[in-house]
Amino acid sequence: MSKITIQNLSKSLGGRDLMSGFSMEAVSGMRLAVTGPNGCGKSTFLRLMAGEAEPDSGRVLLPPGARLGYVAQELGSSDLEEPLLAWVMSALPSWKEFWREWERASLERDERALESLSARQAEMEHSLGYNPEHRAKAILSGLGFEEKAWPHPVKLLSGGWRERAKLARVLVAGADVLLLDEPTNHLDIEAVEWLEQYLLCFNGVLIFVAHDRVFLDRVGTHVLFLGGDKPALRQGTFSEFLEWRAQTQQQMEAKAAQLSGAIGRQMAFVSRFRYKATKARQAQSKLKAVDKLQKELSGVAGNIERRRKTLDFKLPEPARADKNILSVADLEFAFPGGRSLWPRLTFNLYRGQKVALAGPNGAGKTTLLKCLTGELKPSGGTIRMGSQVRMGYFSQHQTEILRANETVMGEIRRLSDPRSSTEELCSVLGLFMLGEEYFERFVRDLSGGEKSRLVLASLFLARANFLVLDEPTNHLDLESREALVNALADYEGAILFVAHDRHLLAEAAEVIWTVGPEGLSEFLGGYEAYEAHLKAQASAACALSTGGRDKAMAKESREERQAAKRRQAEERNALSRQLKPLRERYAQLEGELEQAMTRQHDVEQVLAMPETYADAAKFSELSKEYHGLKEQGDALVLELADLEERIGELEARREAL
Repeated sequence: MSKITIQNLSKSLGGRDLMSGFSMEAVSGMRLAVTGPNGCGKSTFLRLMAGEAEPDSGRVLLPPGARLGYVAQELGSSDLEEPLLAWVMSALPSWKEFWREWERASLERDERALESLSARQAEMEHSLGYNPEHRAKAILSGLGFEEKAWPHPVKLLSGGWRERAKLARVLVAGADVLLLDEPTNHLDIEAVEWLEQYLLCFNGVLIFVAHDRVFLDRVGTHVLFLGGDKPALRQGTFSEFLEWRAQTQQQMEAKAAQLSGAIGRQMAFVSRFRYKATKARQAQSKLKAVDKLQKELSGVAGNIERRRKTLDFKLPEPARADKNILSVADLEFAFPGGRSLWPRLTFNLYRGQKVALAGPNGAGKTTLLKCLTGELKPSGGTIRMGSQVRMGYFSQHQTEILRANETVMGEIRRLSDPRSSTEELCSVLGLFMLGEEYFERFVRDLSGGEKSRLVLASLFLARANFLVLDEPTNHLDLESREALVNALADYEGAILFVAHDRHLLAEAAEVIWTVGPEGLSEFLGGYEAYEAHLKAQASAACALSTGGRDKAMAKESREERQAAKRRQAEERNALSRQLKPLRERYAQLEGELEQAMTRQHDVEQVLAMPETYADAAKFSELSKEYHGLKEQGDALVLELADLEERIGELEARREAL
């Protein structure tokens, strides 16, 4: 069984503990999503797992002979000269060499060698199959490489395609433990979905980092979060982890508030009666109780995550523009010496419409945006903007917009509406987490995420009513991506954007357009309709590639799959029926806890009033109520924790089906 074991691992990063004395074990079938804000050490964690970074203490253990798959950062000069298919296959052990050794052992009647080779043969067949070249071609095709690219040297590939080639080589080689750092970068939607299916069938240990929310949810079975005071490991999807973390935070904060209130009340009594002879012993007893409560509070506070400043904004309401934002007729474009990227395109974009351009890399999506923004001159056709249209543009390559040698303040002033005051510029930069310490910093010294936030800040200040965005989520961490998705979904102006982020496509696009050799296609149902189209295409291609025998096998396997799906559906429904009353009870208890805490706070306020002490009967009645509320709150928190654990177990079982 494949596994990787972490024993008492400690590692500091930039003066901060990435982890201290951390231990865990990942076994076959576990797909661990490593998450957290930018700079928290996710890539460093993968490098520790791969043995490419040294821990301060502790160790990472693999079983003897286990194969580790990890994408190298750089390609060597000799790699660049290799034909793509040959280079990808060079990671494989050679069958030709294996059979040469087998023949030699047979001739020499070396039984020990033959026994060893038999074991090796079984291992190679399991990991590589009988036709490794077919495996390599299938993986290259799945990641979007056309067959005509296979014989050409790797050096002819662009940076993004080289990253795909490195990923293909690791997948072709096979691994017991697979480490992937941002594997969806540079992949179009079709390739991402192929990779998802590949990884869902992977039987070893997968540890990966990704900023694609949909990919995280579909692939991960466990989450390791590195953004808090210590690593948090949780079974379930990333979305389930976020829900659990939010609930846990609320419960911890409620408990901390409860303890703080209790400490305050005890200390109020001590301060009032400490030097009164008749109450001195009681005051001393309460001091001991306070010491105990403070230790408990310290433990609870240690489990509460410090609130980290995150991106959160809403785009200003846009000025009203004409109904027709953009009119395009017979648009053509061809690079010098090349063919036209698409047939003549004719389309309109209307006020308030949100359209996403989707499709495979190389179809000309970014080129189309550049034609519309005036960065490229079309080969033919007309482009007309409506009157009162003010366009804001975000490029995936910030250097196409930003001036490297300008300061942050100078650049935001250049890109923003001239009417913006210095006070407004400072305020908006702060909103996008580029506060006063950034104002005089040069753009060239910013990280990719900081540059993206600077461009977003300029869009905020541009007062645009038409946004043109090319991969706007690039370089943003998950929390910043979520903020951008929410802002675009709520924006009332028109948007035309290119994105491979499926969460953004699903939440912000009302219509999907695709461009390519066939022209422009429109999916009025948004990303859901486009995704259904992609799945139908894949099914049709699969059907066309099978013959009579394969069709019979496919029919049989389809019936088996349908029966299995029915069984899974029945099991999921049964689990859902079990979950429903538990969730209802959980919601009820949450409400009761909130009411109890609110009332406890109110009683606490009244108890603190001097006039309450003067009324002994009232003080006694309120004290009794307060203690009853405290006991009720403690019991509710414990019951909620128990329910959460039971719900988590059932959800994990349902998710595994």
